[in-house]
Amino acid sequence: MIEEIKERCNSRLNLIKILSNKKWGLDLNTLGNLNKSLIGSILDYSFLCLNSLSETNIKRFQVIKNSAVRSILKLRYDSPSNIFHYEAYIKLKLLTISNRLFELSERYVRTELSNSVLLIVRLMEEYNKGFESRYIEYPTQLSFSSVQIYKTIYKIGDTHEGY
Repeated sequence: MIEEIKERCNSRLNLIKILSNKKWGLDLNTLGNLNKSLIGSILDYSFLCLNSLSETNIKRFQVIKNSAVRSILKLRYDSPSNIFHYEAYIKLKLLTISNRLFELSERYVRTELSNSVLLIVRLMEEYNKGFESRYIEYPTQLSFSSVQIYKTIYKIGDTHEGY
C-alpha cells in the first residue's frame, strides 16, 4: 500500500512540475492549492497508514513533497532545509509531513475524545439513576444519614419507604 501511495504522489508531482512552468502563468496561491489538493490530499487521507511508518519512510514522502515545493517556489536544491520549510510555510502554508501527520492525529484523537466523553457522561447518568432508585433492604446509619442529607438539600418530604 505504501508503494501505491508513493506512486500516486510521484505521478501528481510530475503534473505539478509541468504546471509550475512559467508558460502556464499560475500564481503561487494557485500552485500551492494544487499541491495541497493533488499531493496533500493523498497524504491526508492515508495518514493512519503513514503514522505507522518509520522515520525513513516518512522522509521519502517528504522528498516528494519537497520536490513539488521546490518546483513551485523555484528554489535551488542546495537551499538549507530550515529556510526551505520556512518558505513553504510562509508562502504556501505547507507543513512538513511529520508536522502534518501530528496535526491530523491530534485532530483525530480530539474528535474521538469529544465524542466518547458524551457517551461516558450518558452511561454515568444512567448508572446513577439506577443507583438512586435501588431499594435498600437493610438500612444502616450511613444510608439513613445520606438519605437525610439528600432530603435536606433537595427539600423532599420525610418519607421512610424502604428504610
